[in-house]
Amino acid sequence: MAVEVLSMEENPANDHAHGSSSRAVSIPRRVLLVSGLILLLVGGVVFYAVRAVHTLGESTQTLLRVGLPLQEQLLRMEDTQRQAEFFLGIASVLPHAGYEKAFQAMVNQEQAEVTSLQQRTAHHPELGAALTALQQNLAVYASAAATDPLLQQQRKTAVQASFQTVRTAVSGLLIRQGQQAARARDQAIDLLYGLIFATACLGIFIPWRVAAALTRPLKAFRRALEEIGAGRLTTVAAEGPAELRELARGIENMQARLQEEERLRHEFLSQVSHELKTPLASARSGSELLLSERLGPLQPRQREVLEIIARQVQELYAAIQEMLDMHALQARTLDFAPQEVPVPATLAELCQRLLPLTQKKGQDLQCHSAEGLSVFADPQRLRQILSNLVSNAHKYSPAGGKIRVNAEARDQGVEFRVEDDGPGIPPALLERVFDRFFQVPVGSGLPRGTGLGLAITRELVTAQGGWIKLGNRPEGGLCAEIWLPSPTAAGTP
Repeated sequence: MAVEVLSMEENPANDHAHGSSSRAVSIPRRVLLVSGLILLLVGGVVFYAVRAVHTLGESTQTLLRVGLPLQEQLLRMEDTQRQAEFFLGIASVLPHAGYEKAFQAMVNQEQAEVTSLQQRTAHHPELGAALTALQQNLAVYASAAATDPLLQQQRKTAVQASFQTVRTAVSGLLIRQGQQAARARDQAIDLLYGLIFATACLGIFIPWRVAAALTRPLKAFRRALEEIGAGRLTTVAAEGPAELRELARGIENMQARLQEEERLRHEFLSQVSHELKTPLASARSGSELLLSERLGPLQPRQREVLEIIARQVQELYAAIQEMLDMHALQARTLDFAPQEVPVPATLAELCQRLLPLTQKKGQDLQCHSAEGLSVFADPQRLRQILSNLVSNAHKYSPAGGKIRVNAEARDQGVEFRVEDDGPGIPPALLERVFDRFFQVPVGSGLPRGTGLGLAITRELVTAQGGWIKLGNRPEGGLCAEIWLPSPTAAGTP
């Protein structure tokens, strides 16, 4: 029995895939590679998030250690400056009362505090420049002569202006640090949200990608195994990880062995069948010659025995022919000569040929066809198809039953219906009856065949562009439907 080969891909592409299988990345390596990429991505996001948090910490520290204490110290200096101005005003009224020394002491205290502030704000140039100007104006203000009120007022105004500049610089520092802290906080939050979103996306994408990468080859393997289980060979594309490619090569090696075994089995069956047909033909010819009584009259008992022999030889001959036909169909070597075949004449010849067979059981064989119907098929194979179905109906229909063969036009073709009054087929087995060597369980009183008749019938029908299906009739019995194209649908002139 030959095995049909259904290629899923062209062999050159498949061979190329086999040649590159040594370069295929295994599943553990792919997992490690993806894990490494994920680690780099997460590490990068975490790095920038840590930087943002660090910036936020620095800004907060600047506000706590520099900005707020600087503002507080600046307020004390301004209070000291007001006291110094008060003592300077009293010294101008009472020059010898020692108030001028108190003024000098307070200004020196302010200068010391400014020096301390300059050391703490070395990293803030704008504020440092404002403090330097204040320091210079304080030094000039401390040396002002009490006898020159106009000059003293100018220097006082310069000191107040410097204090205002320092306050502006401190406010700017606080605003900048606050803005920088807000930006760092927002960036850290965005990065954390981004990390959560990326993790969620990866959690969805990676399983989907892994499932897709594994499911597609596994589906191909499943289809290949189904084809093998159905008696056909198929070529599996070697793609995906190295493990799946190894599995594909294992399936192909198994299929090659199965194909070789099928070839040897087919050769054996063909040789045995041909060897058996020769002696069976001689036995059939001899039994027919004896039954014709050309060699002398026969006793009733002798005729009965010879009829049994002739019938058994004919059944064995038909079984061998079925195996040869199945072998030819599977090997695609069965000859077809499709042509326009008139349906009414074909059914009339069918009834005439099989009527003696059905009359033995008292069965009523009825054949009906509309006038003018024709199909595009091989005449011999069409007769074989219809004969197989009518023979099955004859086997399983009771004595005195009816066998009806009807033909009518349908869908640019002709539909044949063969109905009987037999027990029918269990619904679960309606598709399996087309499998080779499958036989429906029947009672001990019913005949059994080889299990190839319906399988051959379906192969003959599909090879000629048609279809066949079986169904149980509501009133009992089996109905076989066959559709074959008309000459017009087949594209013949």
